[in-house]
Amino acid sequence: MLEHLREEYISLIREFSDDSSEKVLYQASKLSKEFVEQGVGPEDIVDVHMQAVELVAMENSSIKGPQILLNSFSLLLESMMAYALAYREYMESKNSRVSHLEAYAHELETLNSALEQRINELSVLYELTQVVNFSLDLQTTLRVIAEKLMEVTEYDTCNLYLADSEAKEFQIQLSLGVNADTYQAYGFNSGHGFIRAAIENGKPLVFQDVNKEPGWQRIEGVNDHVQSWMSVPLVAKGKPIGIITLSSSKVNAISEDLLRLTFIAASQAASAIERSRLYEETKRLSITDEKTGLYNYGHFKFLLSTEMKRAKRYGRPLSLFMIDVDNFKIYNDYYGHLDGDHVLEELGKVIRQSVRDVDFPARYGGDEFAVILPETDEAEAREAAERLRVCIEQLSIPNQGILPGGKLTVSIGMSSYPISAKTEEDLIRKADAALYQAKRKGKNRVALPLPKKDGRGEKGVVDMGDAPG
Repeated sequence: MLEHLREEYISLIREFSDDSSEKVLYQASKLSKEFVEQGVGPEDIVDVHMQAVELVAMENSSIKGPQILLNSFSLLLESMMAYALAYREYMESKNSRVSHLEAYAHELETLNSALEQRINELSVLYELTQVVNFSLDLQTTLRVIAEKLMEVTEYDTCNLYLADSEAKEFQIQLSLGVNADTYQAYGFNSGHGFIRAAIENGKPLVFQDVNKEPGWQRIEGVNDHVQSWMSVPLVAKGKPIGIITLSSSKVNAISEDLLRLTFIAASQAASAIERSRLYEETKRLSITDEKTGLYNYGHFKFLLSTEMKRAKRYGRPLSLFMIDVDNFKIYNDYYGHLDGDHVLEELGKVIRQSVRDVDFPARYGGDEFAVILPETDEAEAREAAERLRVCIEQLSIPNQGILPGGKLTVSIGMSSYPISAKTEEDLIRKADAALYQAKRKGKNRVALPLPKKDGRGEKGVVDMGDAPG
């Protein structure tokens, strides 16, 4: 094709993306006549159009990209209509024989098929672009990517693998299609031969017939239906973050067009996945205490409010621990805050490992911690608090001999809804008062509010040794 015609078409796309006017459409129809005169075929025009749209989209922001794609169809339609008219006039002027008209009709049919395929491709890319721009949920992003790829391909199964933070291990995150559940249950990861090969290859890997691949691992009930298979890497900022694998129960099911589409989609998918993971990490950091890895004070308050509302709505118990490290100032003053921070970090690990998955451990501030225990009455909380106290007492820390008793201990004050508190503020106040009493009575113990004896004044506080049986 003559280069000047290609450049003119690119200029029209560029102009049409800014000004979708009849003037530009008219210029496109005139250019179509030149295509005919120079012997350029309709499929070549489609290729020029796709190249021009891709170039102009890259010149603009990712937000504007989808609109450029959609607007370009009007220009392509005008060009093809004008091309069809010009081509018809040209053919009739050369020869009016029926055979030539049939050839022309066949060309249009071929063009229509090519256009339909390209429209499907553009639709997938457009929807993936929408995911990149608007979806922040990782699982939603992964599912949309897999669903859209399978919509326009003949693949039976699509699997998505993501790398850990250091890109050393790739684990399957989502599977759709044939044997999807067994794929995930089997737990394919980067230790399996064909996944490892796909990662090490760093480029699309295609097996048109897996039976001819000596390294292919066939697993009954999982991938025994697979006849052709391919993988495409997911790369963000030059770093591998995952791979997409697609398989079919047919031999030679992977065409060049499908490979090209999957590769382009993978580029969009990588951006969407990276953005979702960054959002989730940012969200995690916003509610996490940096030193201990527990929830921070702000999220603790939110969780306590949420759990109190739930407890009241369903008439269920709720308990709270307030925890203070005994004699921690002595340790900090002697060994400094860096060593003290290390102790707090280890203490956070013990607390997190000692409570249930449904509980919410948090750093309240300084050397104070808190644990919210949903669905837990006072008796159950009392046992859990004592277990936690013992676990911490058994923790060995550097230079613990400086502490009284030669070991790290904590005092725990607890309160429970509805037996000792009616609101979230009451829970904190009563647990804090119980904590103070535990410290006053010698530390390294659990204390809880005493039952009211009459309607006057605040509840007293009892430690575990004094608590009624």
